[in-house]
Amino acid sequence: MTVHEPGAKVFGEVADEYDRIRPGYPPALVDDVLAYAQLGGAPAIEIGAGTGKATVAFAHRGIAVTAIEPDEKMAAVLAHRVAGTADVTVVGSSFEEYLPMRRYGLLYSAQAWHWTDPAVRWQRAADALTPGGALALFWNIDRPADPEVTAVVLAAHRRHTPQIVPNFEPSDEASLAASWPGTDLAALPEFGELSERLYRWDRPMSAADYVAYLSTRSDYRLLDGDVRARLFREIENSLGDRVDLRVETALYLARRVAPGR
Repeated sequence: MTVHEPGAKVFGEVADEYDRIRPGYPPALVDDVLAYAQLGGAPAIEIGAGTGKATVAFAHRGIAVTAIEPDEKMAAVLAHRVAGTADVTVVGSSFEEYLPMRRYGLLYSAQAWHWTDPAVRWQRAADALTPGGALALFWNIDRPADPEVTAVVLAAHRRHTPQIVPNFEPSDEASLAASWPGTDLAALPEFGELSERLYRWDRPMSAADYVAYLSTRSDYRLLDGDVRARLFREIENSLGDRVDLRVETALYLARRVAPGR
């Protein structure tokens, strides 16, 4: 996460709830990233580490991670989470302002790459990586498994926040390459060996936690407080005790091409 857009500045307001309710990432994704990166002891840098959901997943595999997070409150939760983990360094900075002291074998970003500045992000990523280093960008997309729950949630949005249209369309592997950031990566001479993967999993939660989860997302954080409260109250009161989410985690992989090749 960086700070060039208003939506990037709101997560610290709910840092503890963000840490409690946001999902992690499939272990198979971490396996695939590390198999692709072939780090051989080289360190990794994480962009927009948030409260450390992905940080700990990689650190627990023995990877030395420099975790970049500009929001002070998010970084504080992250630092507490990784306290005692010798191979994690937390840096309070935006990606655009951070000056790496070395190059990395892996640069990854979980749920945060879209917050980086499009004018500089790709060149800065290329500059941060060793030749042959890996780039891994991934995030979760979810939707209610029950069509009736979907209808309830969409109806509440139409009544209270018609400017927010939840994306409940399922993804598929074939569409990933034709979507951002795959389209950007395909045009960049600094990166090659592109690969896209999709991981599907289920996430059950209570109706109250579903509303709490929505409350950590930037589009809802930017709403007027009373409007947000009315929307969430209607959603929670209209649902049963449990909400089952279908989660799709999209992963984009690329490799830093050696200069001059």
